[in-house]
Amino acid sequence: MTSLPAIGFIGTGIMGKSMASHLLKAGYPLHLFNRSPEKAAALLEQGAIWHSSPKELAAQCDVVITIIGYPKDVDIVTGKQIGRAHV
Repeated sequence: MTSLPAIGFIGTGIMGKSMASHLLKAGYPLHLFNRSPEKAAALLEQGAIWHSSPKELAAQCDVVITIIGYPKDVDIVTGKQIGRAHV
């Protein structure tokens, strides 16, 4: 039997939270990062794994999905302000 790939999910706002929840329900190992950790609380209670940075998350995942609203927010999460994720 083949194991499911570990999925990293960056962005657990309105749309991301719902999408990530479906992945958890389907049995995928789900790793999370969000700039506002409290927005990931429900997913963590369901079994998702928290990471303190996008880079840390990416190192543990086979696939990374980002659901980030605005270009300036993408820059913050993947770029200059908190270190390149290298995903």
